[in-house]
Amino acid sequence: MSRCSIFACLVALSFCITAGPALALDCAKAASATEKAICANPAALAADADMTKAYGALHAALDAKQRTALLKSQVEWITNRDGACFNKEGAALASCLAGESNERRLFLSGGALVGPGYPGKLVPAFRIEAGGVGRTDVDIEVLRFPAPANASERAFNAAVDKLSSDIFQPENSDAKRDDYAYSWNMRLAYASPRLISAHADGYASLGGAHPNTYSKDINIDVGAGREATFDSLLDKTGAEKIFTLCMDQVVADRKSNEGADGDLDAEGLKSLRKDVAAATGVLSTWSFGADAADVSYDPYAVGSYVEGSFTCKIPYATLRPLAKPDFPLP
Repeated sequence: MSRCSIFACLVALSFCITAGPALALDCAKAASATEKAICANPAALAADADMTKAYGALHAALDAKQRTALLKSQVEWITNRDGACFNKEGAALASCLAGESNERRLFLSGGALVGPGYPGKLVPAFRIEAGGVGRTDVDIEVLRFPAPANASERAFNAAVDKLSSDIFQPENSDAKRDDYAYSWNMRLAYASPRLISAHADGYASLGGAHPNTYSKDINIDVGAGREATFDSLLDKTGAEKIFTLCMDQVVADRKSNEGADGDLDAEGLKSLRKDVAAATGVLSTWSFGADAADVSYDPYAVGSYVEGSFTCKIPYATLRPLAKPDFPLP
């Protein structure tokens, strides 16, 4: 699939910034495979138009520095969108592009993927700094409350701020000082007047043997005015049942990925059970959706680095009978 060059994208987007309503894709001039696929499908075209409107509204509300960062972010998003859908054709390609545009629209407008919505206004915030000799490349895209009005909103902002609290600049003596990079990309998984659940995916290359990927979930109990905790969700009995469910999913995934090599002896299973319980027993690994909660295990959490990440899906039909009555489940 063809992609616009960074320069071409910047030119196009710079024009769109001042074009107001003309931001919508001009299908009479569609040239790339992506543009043609969008124009050929009404749903994809509508999703692209709605995303473009959200971009324009956000751009109008930002200061000059954040507008520049938004432009750079949108250029990168175009590349990532095309990459996410590059191996699809026909209806599958159009559906993929529509899905990517819908998710981007929700981020740009501060909306949640699912849920009735939270009454306060979340706004995207960008920190984009080019790397180079002795400088870390920074690409952070998060959501924040621009004027937090209560304890819940302040707690959310504080948790978001922690994401960028450990950015290191390389020492001159570091042989990899030109390759430092750090990023976070956030989406609002669920929002209601009772619960705000945001998921962020991170990346860091900070001079180690290899880059690392991370995930972080922020779950705000609005009624309590603070981040929710695992102990506020489950008692000991409920926790053990969830640990067993997630242990079974991790073991099944290991065997699926590794075949016979995924089999563990009794000592290995005992160690894995301990790791699963430790990683599951903090709500910073939990993301709440429409019908289920997803627990994300980063590389190293429940296996070696080369095994990558794992997940555990917990349907609310299973979780709800175990949860404490005061926890604001969707």
